[in-house]
Amino acid sequence: MEEVTPAVMPFAYPTKPHRRRHGPTGYTNYQRYRPWLEDEFTYRCIYCLKRMVWSPTDVWTVDHIISRHEALELICDYDNLVLACQCCNRIKSSKRVPDPCRVAYGRCLRVNQDGSITPLNKAGDRLIRDLRLNDPRFQRMREQKMRDLHALAMCDRAGFEQAMGFPSELPDLAALNARLDSPNIRPDGIQQSWLAKKRRGELPKVY
Repeated sequence: MEEVTPAVMPFAYPTKPHRRRHGPTGYTNYQRYRPWLEDEFTYRCIYCLKRMVWSPTDVWTVDHIISRHEALELICDYDNLVLACQCCNRIKSSKRVPDPCRVAYGRCLRVNQDGSITPLNKAGDRLIRDLRLNDPRFQRMREQKMRDLHALAMCDRAGFEQAMGFPSELPDLAALNARLDSPNIRPDGIQQSWLAKKRRGELPKVY
């Protein structure tokens, strides 16, 4: 999910499978991985691309790609976890959907200007069906959001950058890493975290 989204395409799914940058281990409560996952998946729902800055008061969840009911041994496996909004987490439930680290969602789904989503293959059909991505409510939300963002891009650049930028507070993964009880299997990723980039002056204004 590292790819930067074109400025007026807030619902452009990545065209390459996500390559995980982080590898924390040792937490016995999977919810404690959330700061790592927020950074990993660029502060947006892996399934619908809703951004945390759009809904700061919403509940955001840690979702299991392979559900707890199917593989209890993976409940705290970081590579089995993704960031999701509460709505997508609830709809997906224990269904098995394509792993975004193996399948590029951008090669499965195309978001249209009217907010609808067109499947590009069988995996896209499955994602739309299992996540209800073309539910009329979600289609209207995407269409309205694209219109609002287009208007901001034309008339209020500061507002646009706020809506398409990063949260003001980013987790300090270096500090969290220092407190891990078990090794981080991808420690180099910390220097590529969004907070590290912000401190180096490399954080993009929009993504």
